[in-house]
Amino acid sequence: MQKFLPIFPLNLVVYPGEKLNLHIFEPRYIQLIAECNAEGKTFGIPVVNDKELMEYGTEMHLEKVQKVYETGEMDIQVKGLQVFRVLEVIENIPEKLYSGAIISLVHNIDDSYHKLVQELELLATELFDLLDIKENIFKPDFTFSSFKLAHYVGFDFISEYELLRHAKETARQKIIVEHIKTILPAVKQIAEIKIKAKLNGHYRMINPPEGF
Repeated sequence: MQKFLPIFPLNLVVYPGEKLNLHIFEPRYIQLIAECNAEGKTFGIPVVNDKELMEYGTEMHLEKVQKVYETGEMDIQVKGLQVFRVLEVIENIPEKLYSGAIISLVHNIDDSYHKLVQELELLATELFDLLDIKENIFKPDFTFSSFKLAHYVGFDFISEYELLRHAKETARQKIIVEHIKTILPAVKQIAEIKIKAKLNGHYRMINPPEGF
């Protein structure tokens, strides 16, 4: 499906289902958000990397305008809807300060299966336990899906973007599984160093090896 979207390019990867708080201060984006609020329109956040507009982004829904300042600036909350591919950028739109794009929506294919999800859950849980961040992630609506996990497994910016490009849930989950397997040995080593550092200066009861 192709359609036109006003765009708000950012050096940021936003996933479907993700909520984001933004402070809007540029006149062109104040205009864009004001129109979305008044007309119920959606807009797109295409990914920018090194000042280059990338091919993929996420369609966004304006959830709430939290505050409007005297200057016209706004604090807003938005939510990711669906991944899109940019087909054509339209830089000049009559009577608009912002740009737009003709986009093609990328329909998510939820082809996940139990064995893969189970492996992902075990690995992710082990990683989060080692990093001591489990309680900050596992909220009531948490699921072990790729878009839920992607920002928490240590991906760099390009890896986060590459995940956005895959339509199939199994493909994204396999990427995360392989990534966690790659980094787990180093994370375990760091966790062991932290434990040893905590023990420095404390009295420890250590059983001698047998025969000594």
